[in-house]
This record gives sequence, C-alpha cells and structure tokens, in this order.
Amino acid sequence: MIRLTKAGEYGLRAVRYLVENPDASRISIGDISENKNIPEPFLRKLFKPLVKNNIIHSTRGVAGGVRLARKPEEISVLEVVEALEGPLALNDCLMDDSECEFISECGMHDIWDEAQVAMAKVLRSKNLTELSKP
Repeated sequence: MIRLTKAGEYGLRAVRYLVENPDASRISIGDISENKNIPEPFLRKLFKPLVKNNIIHSTRGVAGGVRLARKPEEISVLEVVEALEGPLALNDCLMDDSECEFISECGMHDIWDEAQVAMAKVLRSKNLTELSKP
C-alpha cells in the first residue's frame, strides 16, 4: 500500500486547521492538537520541518503560537507533503538508479516514473485553500 505516514496525515490536518482559522494571528499548538486530535508532542515535532520549509511561522512564549508563513494559495500540498515525508518517490529506483540492479531491464521503472510525475503534478497543482473544502 502506498500511503502517507502519520506525519503527513497529521501535518496536513494541522495545516488545514490554520487555513480554516485565517483571522487568528497565532494559534497555540495545544489548540490545534485538541481540535484535530493530534498528540501534542508529535505535533511539535511535525512543525519543525514546516517552519524550516517556510510553510508555517512559529513564535514561542505566552502569546506564541503558529500561523501560515505565506498565503494559503501560495503553498502547494506537495510542499507540505515533501516537508513532512521527504521527496516524493514511489520506488527506490526513482530516487537513485543505483538502488536497483535490474534498472536496465525493468519494465516497471518507466511506469513508476510516470505515476510519480502524475502524482507530483496533482499535489503541486493543489494549494492549501483546497484543504478546507469538504
């Protein structure tokens, strides 16, 4: 089964919460954790790569919290997924040809590559405003 890890699922759920609350200058991690049913310690870890990739902005302290670093329409779903999961790769050979000793005779490589390109295209074409649609 090809699927997101909990990091990807929870991270998208948390980012969606930020999109759904555009009037809040900052939202506490505890608030997101409670409203989206994400364990708070795990959520804190997820936000580190999102901050590093300029998807969210984090402020510490009593009045601290998180907010989107850019407008939601400027952030693609692919950016969030790759920040949390790493580069999109349906198979090891798509990351590095040397990972497969059968690359020269494999009929699947081109199929995996085509599928990966299509998936990346869809995720790149969707921005965070689309996460708030039911």
